[in-house]
Amino acid sequence: MKQNVLIHTFLFLFITNAFCSGFDVKTSSVIDQPGLEVLGDYNGSWYLIGFEKPGRLNEPPRYKIFKYASGFPSAKTSPIYPSFGEKTIYLQAAFINNKISMFYGKCNRLSEIEALSDTREGHKQIPVILRQDYDPNTLEPVGAAQVVFNRDEVGFAASGIDIAESEDKSKIAVLIKSYYKEQNYKIILTDNNLGQVYARVFSLKQLKEYISFRSLKVGNGGQILIAAKTRNDILSLAQNTKNIKQIRYWFFSIDKNQNEPAVLNFSSSVDGDKFIAEPTTALLNNGEILIVNNFFQDERTVVVKGVLLSKYNTKFSFIGKKEIIPDAKFLALSSVYQDSKKENGLPYLETRQLLPLDGGDFMLISEYHRTLENHDQPSAPIQKNCYLATYRIDEKMDIKDFHFIPKKQVSSAFDYAFSAQAYRKGSDVFLFHNDDWEADEEHGMNLQCTRLLANGSEPEPEKIIHTSNDFFTSMKKLYYSADGRILFTEEKLVDYESVSREIKLLEVTFK
Repeated sequence: MKQNVLIHTFLFLFITNAFCSGFDVKTSSVIDQPGLEVLGDYNGSWYLIGFEKPGRLNEPPRYKIFKYASGFPSAKTSPIYPSFGEKTIYLQAAFINNKISMFYGKCNRLSEIEALSDTREGHKQIPVILRQDYDPNTLEPVGAAQVVFNRDEVGFAASGIDIAESEDKSKIAVLIKSYYKEQNYKIILTDNNLGQVYARVFSLKQLKEYISFRSLKVGNGGQILIAAKTRNDILSLAQNTKNIKQIRYWFFSIDKNQNEPAVLNFSSSVDGDKFIAEPTTALLNNGEILIVNNFFQDERTVVVKGVLLSKYNTKFSFIGKKEIIPDAKFLALSSVYQDSKKENGLPYLETRQLLPLDGGDFMLISEYHRTLENHDQPSAPIQKNCYLATYRIDEKMDIKDFHFIPKKQVSSAFDYAFSAQAYRKGSDVFLFHNDDWEADEEHGMNLQCTRLLANGSEPEPEKIIHTSNDFFTSMKKLYYSADGRILFTEEKLVDYESVSREIKLLEVTFK
């Protein structure tokens, strides 16, 4: 790897191998930073946080903030800030109340260091969480760090946080998760126009079992939805394992008036003949709650029997449900991608995303995803992602259109590059996904967008850009701005001194 590739620069790079007609594509230079977190858009600029290679708790990494103008013609970088101090651990960051807010945990005693660095889910014990704000224009700190969580005040230790942003970016919710043996959690809700709405601790003691928080959602009106499940290590944690038959899924709905949460739960066995996968959830734009599960014939099969959709109001009063059973046409199209003739039905189909549309409408997006053993390199399993299936469903749970979108991805090196992300512009949905380049399955890949029109007509696929032989467009997350610009990261693995990967930014704008 040539050293000049790693020279720190922010000059705009020309577009390579772009062939799109409906999009304007811009690519940044390589960002020379060992650790990187993308914050997204604020007032027309893209923001990132770069970290040095992480060290020990007594020597946490330093960091700096990046601000990129639209199209990357210019950039601003903050000074390299010192770490948050000894015995600290960085958690997450977000735009909150018109500032860049960075959250980090801190312990005060040497005896707490081991627990603070525990990598097991829910096993960290964080006694104090602080928030340091920064001005998004000057990139300078705003005041001193503020304590947002203190074990001594609330009576439980945190294990980490989750942050969620509403679709219109007006609301930010922060979930402070508890240490796995404790039965409390804290919610902080902020309105970016009005300031903090509330910060409150809620109890889980009525559950009588240990849970793992899985996802956090916040609606435009401030409604919060939390999904959780019985912990995977429940058998080793429970006092009486004889009473445990199935994993249970838990849901908590909290309104903006911070009333006690409404609670819903059900087991992984439904009606005796359906066994469900982990749910995918959404807060729809009419305020309703959507819970979607793939279900199977039994607990051992990977073949999806169907999809179960359930809708509730904010108090979990049941509104209605629908089962989607694949028809013969869908089964015939998907059978081409199966590795075995014994796999009757829809094997390895995963629900990837629930995209809220206007009112109570939404789109359900599923993808074939299978992990295969790599006999040549056992430590790098083969990731195989193929077709996408989309359902546009209205407020009455009627299917308005269905589309089968063929694609192919097979790789053992870039598993983070897979999957798909959807973005809506009005009632049209733009489904971004990677696809193997026709001439080279292993190293050539292109970013593609399939437009799904609101009228249900045939999808309109368009290739956006052919990536280089090394860079792959990551589909972990899509970042969008108010003016319709979309941001992705492009990554490649490298082996140069202390650098293990290189990252640049890819901006896609609708023409």
